[in-house]
Amino acid sequence: MKKGNVLSPMLLTFFRQYVEIDTSHPSGVNYPKTINLINNYVKGFGFETETVKIPEKLIGKKNRIHLIARKFLKSSLPTLIMYNHIDTVPADYPSSHKFKIVKDKAYGRGTSDHKGSTVAVLSALESLKVSKFKGLRFNLVFLATTDEETNQKAQLKYLTPKLNLPKDTIIFDPDTFAGGVTNAHLGVLMFELIIKGKSVHSGMSHLGKNAIEESTNLLHFFSEIKKEYESQVSKYPTFKSSGLSNLCSRCNVNRIAGGIANNVVPDKCVMTIDCRYIPEADAVKEREKLYARIKKFCQKEKINFEIKDIVMIEGYATEHPLMYELNKIYKKYAGESGIYGTLGSTEVSEWTRKLKLPHFGIGTIRTDTNTHGVNEFAYLKDIENLSLTMQDFLTKS
Repeated sequence: MKKGNVLSPMLLTFFRQYVEIDTSHPSGVNYPKTINLINNYVKGFGFETETVKIPEKLIGKKNRIHLIARKFLKSSLPTLIMYNHIDTVPADYPSSHKFKIVKDKAYGRGTSDHKGSTVAVLSALESLKVSKFKGLRFNLVFLATTDEETNQKAQLKYLTPKLNLPKDTIIFDPDTFAGGVTNAHLGVLMFELIIKGKSVHSGMSHLGKNAIEESTNLLHFFSEIKKEYESQVSKYPTFKSSGLSNLCSRCNVNRIAGGIANNVVPDKCVMTIDCRYIPEADAVKEREKLYARIKKFCQKEKINFEIKDIVMIEGYATEHPLMYELNKIYKKYAGESGIYGTLGSTEVSEWTRKLKLPHFGIGTIRTDTNTHGVNEFAYLKDIENLSLTMQDFLTKS
C-alpha cells in the first residue's frame, strides 16, 4: 500500500488540470471536456466507461453529461457506487482557478468541495490497479455527475435505470467533511414568500399599501418559528467543529427585496425563507404545516401573499455496519474518527433515501478550508488519509 505522498506525478497533473477547468459556469460549457478528462483517467484502471447525456428537454440545459465507470468482478459481490460531482460554485477572486500547492495545502476552486476528494478516490484506485485489484470485495461504480451545487434531482432520476443498481448497493459519498464518517443530512425547504401591496407616490401613501412594511409583521412570525425549529434536536451527532453536539432544525429569513424607487410605495416585497429539518422529520409534512401557519397568520393580519417553492429535499440518515468499519479504518490513518451528520442538505441524500440504499462517506472539507470562499484549499493530509482509507476499505476481508 502506498504511504506518504499518495499523489503520483500523473495524478498530480490530473489534479491541476481538473481544478483549472472552470466548472462553475451555469451553461455547463466546460462539463464535456471535464467528463472526458476523468473518463480517460478512469479507463486507465481498466474500468468500462459510459457517458450519459441528459436530454435538454428534460432540464432545459445543455452540456449535462455524466460518467458511469464500472469494474464488475463477480455477481456475488455487493456494489459500491463512488459518487462525485464535477461542478463548483462560482469564484470571483483573482486566480481562483489557478491550482497551486503551498506546504501541506492544495489551493484552487473546488479543491475541498470536492475535487480533492475525487482525486483521493482516484488515488486509491490507482494504487489498487498495481495489485490488479486483488482482494476487491465490491463491484465498483465510479460516478461523476453535474449540477450538484444547483439542481441535479432530475438528472439523478434519469441516471437511475442506467445504473441498474442491485439491492445490495452502497453509496460512498466523498462530497463531505474530513474528520469522520458522514451518515446523515438535513432536509431542506427553501421558498419565496411574495408580499403584495399597492404602489402609489410616497406623498399619497395613505392610498397605497406598503409591501415592505407588511413584511416586517412577518419577521416576528418567523423569529418564533426559528425558536421552535431549533428546539427540534436530532439523535444524530454532528461534527464537533460546528460548535453543536447534535443536528437541529433551522428556519432563517435569508433575503428581503422590494421597492423600485425612493419616492414610491412598494407594491411587492420578496422574502426568501430557508428551513432545514432533522433527518427524523418528515420534510413534506413540515412544509404543509408551515404553509398552513403562514396562511393563517396572513389572513389574520390581512396580508396578501403568494408562496413560490425553490427547493424541497428530504433529509436522510443511514445505519449500516460498513460505515462503522470504514470509521475504524479511517481512525488508523487519520487519528480521528466519529459518525456524524452534516449541517448541510443534498439531493444525493434524497435520491439514496428513495432508493432505500445506505449512503455514507468521508471527504476533505473542514471549517477552515474556505469552502465556497476566497482561497479555497484542501489539506494534502486529508486527501492522503482518504486515499489510504479507501484502499483498505475496498479490499478488507
